[in-house]
Amino acid sequence: MKQIKAFLLIVILSMINFSCKKNIHGCTDPSSDNYNVEANVDNGSCRYHGNLTNWFDTTTRDSLLANNIASVSIYVDNEVIQNFYPNFILWSNAPECNYSTTTGNWIIMEGTKSKTISITAKALDGANVEIRNWSQTMTINAGECKLYQLIW
Repeated sequence: MKQIKAFLLIVILSMINFSCKKNIHGCTDPSSDNYNVEANVDNGSCRYHGNLTNWFDTTTRDSLLANNIASVSIYVDNEVIQNFYPNFILWSNAPECNYSTTTGNWIIMEGTKSKTISITAKALDGANVEIRNWSQTMTINAGECKLYQLIW
């Protein structure tokens, strides 16, 4: 009888221990950049990103050089993300846009899987005087790679 009571006590204590699963807060979305495999309660901390690859072809490069453009600065949401120097850049066709490549710029999306960004390209002469600028908006989704072609 003592053995049965001891066995039942062990079973009951084991059931109590397994039913008291601790809540682990974190990002529970496996498609996010910061997925926490141990988390069982989503705390809204998931982060995502997309990729934006900027480029221009030889025709635009030649036009930039002909207009004495020394550099082109690309801004996303008013922050410089890249500078082009026309005399060093040469693409005759669009570069490969690949989510896993290091070509391009990560666009961080805190807590959302889609973000509309403002892109501005500013062409500067050798004295850093703005000669021309281009602006547009673009929506990027998490895990997506988009090309932005600068055309003069």
